[in-house]
Amino acid sequence: MPLYILLQDLKWNPHIHCLIPELIYSFKKDKIKTFHHFNFIKLRKTFQFEFIRLIQEAGGLKKPEEKNRLYKDHPKGFYVYAKFKSNDNDSNDASANKKSKDIQGCVNYFIRYAGRPATAENRITEYNKESKTVSWFYNDHKDEKRHDVTDNVIDFINRLIIHIPDYHFLTTRYYGFYANASKKTLDKVHALLGIKKNKDYSREKRTKALKNKLNKIRYRTHLIDSFNLRPNSMQM
Repeated sequence: MPLYILLQDLKWNPHIHCLIPELIYSFKKDKIKTFHHFNFIKLRKTFQFEFIRLIQEAGGLKKPEEKNRLYKDHPKGFYVYAKFKSNDNDSNDASANKKSKDIQGCVNYFIRYAGRPATAENRITEYNKESKTVSWFYNDHKDEKRHDVTDNVIDFINRLIIHIPDYHFLTTRYYGFYANASKKTLDKVHALLGIKKNKDYSREKRTKALKNKLNKIRYRTHLIDSFNLRPNSMQM
């Protein structure tokens, strides 16, 4: 479940992307069953309730009338744009009945989406040192047209830094049997589906891989790779 905040025009637009398996695992029966219905109405209202609750915990919506107005203006909950693989006949969202056939393509898209910066460097067309302005462009998905923008340097930086996640903030989280704490459950799910592991994700394997990765960025390793010299063998 990647959480990311990004728009082509760099506006502040908090939203969540979710990949939901169409599987339910029963601990008691140790079986898997598929489901072909997702209650989008409940999803919208639950998202609305939890989002408002978090805003209140952060110190916002202090007046009761502000909170009540959000529920009054959005009686069906906050908008959820959902492309669902299976048909959900009870959903009022037209987008919910669109099938996502390319599952791997969806996964790859989310990986790129969560890992990319707020804007690509090639979208910055000019920096004017004298006027202290930055010219850049974006393509609006609504009209598929290019829009050119010129900002003051400070304003442009402000547009960018609001998209930098807080320290230790994770843009991707896993829940259910995909969570790290549920590794054994995921192994059972894979076994029931007849899926073989492509990689060894054991703690020992991951610790060794991390150690090798960190070793490559050390000064000693760079010196050996670049000049074939070890620090203790260098002559002064």
